[in-house]
Amino acid sequence: MLSRIPLRPRTVVALGLAAVVAMIVALGKLLGDAPPPVTSPAQPPVASPSAVDPHEGDDGLVQLDPTPSPMKANNGPQAISVATKFAQQWIKHDRSAAAWLDSLRPHSTKALVTELDGVDPAGVPADRITGAARMEALADSFVEVVFPIDAGLLRLRLVASGGKWLVDGVDWERV
Repeated sequence: MLSRIPLRPRTVVALGLAAVVAMIVALGKLLGDAPPPVTSPAQPPVASPSAVDPHEGDDGLVQLDPTPSPMKANNGPQAISVATKFAQQWIKHDRSAAAWLDSLRPHSTKALVTELDGVDPAGVPADRITGAARMEALADSFVEVVFPIDAGLLRLRLVASGGKWLVDGVDWERV
């Protein structure tokens, strides 16, 4: 029965962690101290003196400076520019694999170039970009730029490395 259920490594790890947590909680309940017996007090408890001055302001609210977003910073347009150059080269799949990869190399991380090495550009599902890029800032040095293409959506993950944005991941989805 279980052999018919397709399990991915992430699912197996998650289920294993859940089982470990469940066992720890069960052991804690079994071996833990019993709660103290409930007794009705003869007198109501005396309120302990408070160390907080009730007339002072609320010290629980913390004002943090917002993290600058790549969209607001000067490098937001740089990320979109790099992503656009990459996308324009990615859809040009009517050339050799070496020429296609060489055109992507200046806009890619070394890790992505390694992943794309040996990929046949004829398998690229798009022929043209059909709309404007949309950027989603995920962190200071990590953004995703989405392009509408004739085959769906092209998603490029960019990382800031050494003051320069580079494409680190490529994904596309049919719409």
